[in-house]
Amino acid sequence: MTRRTSFHDQQFRDPKWDPDDLGEFIPNLVFIGMAFDRPGMDEVHRTIKDECKKLHLKTIRVDENVGSGLVIRDIVKLIEDAEFLVFDLTHERPNVYYELGYAHGVGNEAGDVLLLAREGTCLHFDVAPMRVHYYVSSEQLREVLGRSLTEMIRITRRLG
Repeated sequence: MTRRTSFHDQQFRDPKWDPDDLGEFIPNLVFIGMAFDRPGMDEVHRTIKDECKKLHLKTIRVDENVGSGLVIRDIVKLIEDAEFLVFDLTHERPNVYYELGYAHGVGNEAGDVLLLAREGTCLHFDVAPMRVHYYVSSEQLREVLGRSLTEMIRITRRLG
C-alpha cells in the first residue's frame, strides 16, 4: 500500500502524517513474507492462506508467481499493491526483514502489517520493539490470524 507518508511518520507522529490518506492498494490482497523451505513453514503458510480465505482475502507469496520474472520486482510490486501484509519472522531470514523494511518505507502503516513469529524466535534489534504475535501451534496461529485480520480490516476500511 503506497502512501505519501511512511510507517515511521505515523509511529513518530510526524506532522506530515495524514491519517486520512488511505493509500492506493488492491482490495483484499495480502502479501505474505516468510521463510521458504524451513521446518514447519509449509504448515504456517497453509494456515495463513486458510484464515485469509475465510475473510475473503487473497494471499500471495512471491514463490507462487509463475514465469521467469525478476523476483525482487515481483516482491516490490506485491508489497506496494497489497492491502495487508503478513510477515512471519520465524527463522530470522534476512529477506523477510528486508521486505518488512521496504513495506514500512513505502507507507504501510502499523494497521496494515501483521507480524508473526513462532515462540522462541529471536527478534533483531530494530524489530524487537514492534508488536509481534507469537504462536506455538497452528491452532493458536489460526486464532491470532482470525482476530488480528478481522480487526485490521475493520480499522483500515473504517468499519464501525
